[in-house]
Amino acid sequence: MTRCLVDGRPAESVPADDRGLLYGDALFETIAFHDSRAPLWPLHWQRLKRGSDLLGIEVPEQSMLLADCRRLAPPGCAVIVRVSLTRGSGGRAYFPDPARPARRIVQVRDWPVDLDRQRREGLVVITASTTLATGSMLAGLKHANRLEQVLAAQECAAADADEAMVFDNQGALVEAIAANLIVEFGTRAVIPLSDSGVAGVGLAWLEARSDIELERARVTRADLDSASGIMVINSVAGIRPVRQLDGRRLDVTDRCRAWQRLWSHHLS
Repeated sequence: MTRCLVDGRPAESVPADDRGLLYGDALFETIAFHDSRAPLWPLHWQRLKRGSDLLGIEVPEQSMLLADCRRLAPPGCAVIVRVSLTRGSGGRAYFPDPARPARRIVQVRDWPVDLDRQRREGLVVITASTTLATGSMLAGLKHANRLEQVLAAQECAAADADEAMVFDNQGALVEAIAANLIVEFGTRAVIPLSDSGVAGVGLAWLEARSDIELERARVTRADLDSASGIMVINSVAGIRPVRQLDGRRLDVTDRCRAWQRLWSHHLS
């Protein structure tokens, strides 16, 4: 079974001079496919298009990219498809060659075996010492420069945790390693406000619903002491509750369970 396509052809590698490899000069999307369908595809495409417009990377035809994905996402099963769009090869060091075409890489991986358990039982989470810089023009994009997330993931693995929360260098909570966060304070459900991090597709879907009440506000480490619940959300894993944060036990709230049912009904 083919597991990777490069520019629409089966392949297991890219050229050594690919600019995504050399400089992180690339964007990517990680997309859940169920029975060859990707319910959140429009939001993934919009984010990829925003990123390509900002970075000046040529974006392929949407129909061509979706066809690549469906070649790797067979009917009757759930898989995760990663789309990477690099600036291709060529250029002189940091100076790209504007005449060279972009390169599209589409890969598939199996559905996580422990995802149902995480949704049901919740996650063990730590707060990472790794911080994100504020004020970047790349904030919100799913670009290929993920070294802070790699460092936070190393902390997470060393603590034998499932996820880690990351703050910016001004002390504001931003996100998890590979997901957005929703912090519950009693009747309030708050998206941490920061100009760092990724504009998540799963969070965008939830926030756009008229029957969901969310607000955005700055959240600090001290604020987390009064949190009544925390949700971790991304477009693949959906909504997972935090059951333990830095050793402190947290309840799974009725709101979380209701939103999980909503997600399952519309997107699984």
